[in-house]
Amino acid sequence: MHRYMKRIRMNSDDRLKMTRFGLGLISCSLAFYFLLTHSREPVVFFASLYFLVICATDTLRNKIPNLATLSLLLVGLGHRLSVNGPAGGGLALAGLLTGLALLIIPYLMGGMGGGDVKALAALGALLGPAAIFQVFLLSGLIGGGIALVYLAVSDKPLERLLSWRGTLQQMIGSNRTAGENAAKAPQLIKFSYGPSIALGFFAFISWGGSPI
Repeated sequence: MHRYMKRIRMNSDDRLKMTRFGLGLISCSLAFYFLLTHSREPVVFFASLYFLVICATDTLRNKIPNLATLSLLLVGLGHRLSVNGPAGGGLALAGLLTGLALLIIPYLMGGMGGGDVKALAALGALLGPAAIFQVFLLSGLIGGGIALVYLAVSDKPLERLLSWRGTLQQMIGSNRTAGENAAKAPQLIKFSYGPSIALGFFAFISWGGSPI
């Protein structure tokens, strides 16, 4: 019995994969739910359709298709022009640039994929600058919680936490010792951020948020 239990015991990689697919399943399920329940609200409908696609591809292939992101960007621009007239183009551009600016620094530092940055920027074109900022904040909180879950199911969580702390200290110009400690610690855990953006958007809509 003991040998059998030892054989089926999951290692760290298995637990991380299960967490990844569990998060992807939750995100896709919520996207499908919002897609059905908000079919008459263009903004929520198209955003939910987009998240249904990218959460699936980000979970299965660790990739957000550029075609899907470009489609959302064009939908966002078209929607803003139809609702707000010529000024809608400016609102869409402002939302796009806001979404881009919010994640560009994490991307340049290697902590974020380019697809994630483009996803938030395209969503910003649909929602507008004020709404995308709120989605960004919610996504950050949710992403932080998800990071803690990944940390908890990984091996050597305390050493990985040390690695995160060392990286943060290096970012703000700390001493050499912090960098040396981080270098000795296990490699940082990276996870798909697309579902975090999706969950941030769904939280924003559920709590009464509205675009523009």
